[in-house]
Amino acid sequence: MTPPLVLLGSGYTLTRLAVAEARAGRDVLAATRDAARRAELERAGARVTDLEDALTRTAGAHVVVSVPPDAGLDTRIASALAGQVPARLVYLSSTGVYGRARGHVDEDTPVELSTPSSRERIEAESRYLPLGAMVMRIAGIYGPGRGIHTRLLSGALRLPEGGGGRISRIYVDDLVESIRVVLTRGEPGALYCVADDRSAPSEEPVAWLSQRLGVPMPPRIPLAQLNETLRGDRDISNARLKSLGWAPRYPDFISGYTALLKAEGHGAGPTQLVIRRLVAEDAEAFKALRLRGLRDNPESFAASVEEDSALSLEAVRGWLVGASQCVLGAFDGGQLVGALGLNRESRARLAHKAMVWGMYVAPEVRSRGVGRRLLTALIDEARKMGGLKCLLLAVSVGNAPAHALYRSLGFRTYGVEPNALKVGETFLDEELMVLTL
Repeated sequence: MTPPLVLLGSGYTLTRLAVAEARAGRDVLAATRDAARRAELERAGARVTDLEDALTRTAGAHVVVSVPPDAGLDTRIASALAGQVPARLVYLSSTGVYGRARGHVDEDTPVELSTPSSRERIEAESRYLPLGAMVMRIAGIYGPGRGIHTRLLSGALRLPEGGGGRISRIYVDDLVESIRVVLTRGEPGALYCVADDRSAPSEEPVAWLSQRLGVPMPPRIPLAQLNETLRGDRDISNARLKSLGWAPRYPDFISGYTALLKAEGHGAGPTQLVIRRLVAEDAEAFKALRLRGLRDNPESFAASVEEDSALSLEAVRGWLVGASQCVLGAFDGGQLVGALGLNRESRARLAHKAMVWGMYVAPEVRSRGVGRRLLTALIDEARKMGGLKCLLLAVSVGNAPAHALYRSLGFRTYGVEPNALKVGETFLDEELMVLTL
């Protein structure tokens, strides 16, 4: 009988692992505090709980730990695991532990302790290795909704002057499969580097993506200004992992991003999208898209599915007409796939301000720069409104892609509202941003 799978820290990667395993009929217990991930996990049939409860259920289970070191929980987690001993234990680490190492890098390459992040990772590994953990040092992860393609389209990506060194990567589904393999075949106490078959200089995949997506190359900045994870020149070896029988489905960035862009609906290209102002006749399509957004990303909206489901089409039509408000829609082949609204204050002393609201783009087209095009068009509409001086918006703290998009178009943060939203039993803070027109 397959042991239960206990996941401590169900973020981007482990949520995909949990969903796949739960749908295959495995008993999966996932610890997370993220409301959106909780909903996704529960829909797939996984049991969701908090970290403290999960730590009481690890005895005899297959356990994967993916709690970041800066959470300060590794000592407590390792102590709990020592008392509730797993049958198999994997700790997800990072190839960042190799720091300034250059050229060929494998499990025997000395680690680099010159940065706080690498020191924290090595210290965390040292907590789990005595428990028989298999440590997976993972290269840069990309996949749906995550990768250089999203930053390129949002305007947040920067290239190093001179092109930069080699970077190793791994497609998230290949990473998920490698975790399965290590859980079943790995040697307790061993280290495994996880990367695809070909590293590439920073500029190479960016140039390829720019051509495929029809967007210009990003600006260049001095190497020292880039995040430390992007300054390296390392070719990570996956030979030890392959010796367990694993092989990447996507051996390089071209095969990976080709599949990714297709999965995200890039096939027709961004130029096929039409951005226009919605009218009363679009009310039914707009309501359907908004309800989809409320279901898929409840943490991004002040409204709820229950509230907006009860709205009549006549009420929704009222949102789409009027001189002081507008809603823009993105259409792909006649289908509404994205929307964004603007509502101007009506009182005389506040009429110089307008609120940006309701941003939602269907997941299948998010690689095509739809959000950026919607927001750019909305700013243009706002500038046509006489006397309008600034646009305001709120974004959930931690929503890095949205924050990067807003910053790239000139919005700046002026405050944070604590506990701004309550989604289920979880309170979320919101970052408050403004753009001066």
